[in-house]
Amino acid sequence: MTLTAAAAIDVTLDPVAGALLLARRFGAGDRLVVAAPGCVDHAHHVAVEFIHPVVAGARSLPALVAPTVAVEGRRPTDCLLVIGDDPSADLSISATVDDATIMRSYHVLWELVQVCLEHPGIVGIEAGLGGDSTGFLYPFLDAAETDEDALRTSLEASAAAKHDESTALMAITLEHNRLGIQAAAEAIVGAVGRSGRVLSMGNGGSSTDAARVTRLLSTLGVDAMSIAFDYAVLSALSNDLGAEHVFARQLEALARPGDVVIGCSTSGTSSNLLRAFEFADAHGIVGIGISGYRGGAFAQSPGVEHCLAVDSSSVHRIQEGQASLINALCDTIESIGVGA
Repeated sequence: MTLTAAAAIDVTLDPVAGALLLARRFGAGDRLVVAAPGCVDHAHHVAVEFIHPVVAGARSLPALVAPTVAVEGRRPTDCLLVIGDDPSADLSISATVDDATIMRSYHVLWELVQVCLEHPGIVGIEAGLGGDSTGFLYPFLDAAETDEDALRTSLEASAAAKHDESTALMAITLEHNRLGIQAAAEAIVGAVGRSGRVLSMGNGGSSTDAARVTRLLSTLGVDAMSIAFDYAVLSALSNDLGAEHVFARQLEALARPGDVVIGCSTSGTSSNLLRAFEFADAHGIVGIGISGYRGGAFAQSPGVEHCLAVDSSSVHRIQEGQASLINALCDTIESIGVGA
């Protein structure tokens, strides 16, 4: 029997309840379907989190993106997560909060789901998803635990700690990058004033950051596009030339001197991004890198004229810090004024 929620659980307000519901649904063999009207980049990010998790050894779980909330062909047993407001949702995240808060909400959901699945006595695993592959995420929890109240208490404390850690890191990140954000914003405004355009790029979850940059810049009147979201171009270049060429080759075709390329990477070491920045450096294209690990290789690349970095080694917290940087960058561009 498939378990369903009586009403949408707000994942931001009650991540533990959301995680227990979703873990039970996964345990029953159901899929997660994600819809995010107006911000589909977040839906893609959720899907990649569950299918290709950033934490080594974590299990892959069935998740897919719905182009619209009322997508035809959705199974009755699918668990629907809507980033927005919809009465048919099982889980929801408000779209009225900032992008970093949205991202933190589904990151914590993923983390808690992984832990819940380590407790088959609680979530009723039926699909062979048990085990202890992610016990290092929350080492204080006993995988054999069957006391749901104790599990809830522990997970609530951990979720609160993650929230505090993320909030503190975002504040520090914005302060440390204050001058860099201003300089990068001025570079973009200057390029746009000379009829330049902004191209963004990234891999995996960072490709959704690239899409978010494009979404936010477009609302400000900036001519922007993501070169990470055309599946035909990406698969053709990757298959015929190799994944390391997928972005540099597109810059060769699409970019002009004076344009701006923004590369998003949690590590700052992605070879295809570094190759694209090399091309940018040789062809008069302004490079902006957004990275974790204090900038990684971006910080030393001559093609990255402006490096905005998060000082952390936690992938989820890095991505949340990057979301705050992207928001601050776009806010600064808006305050300067496109065409000013």
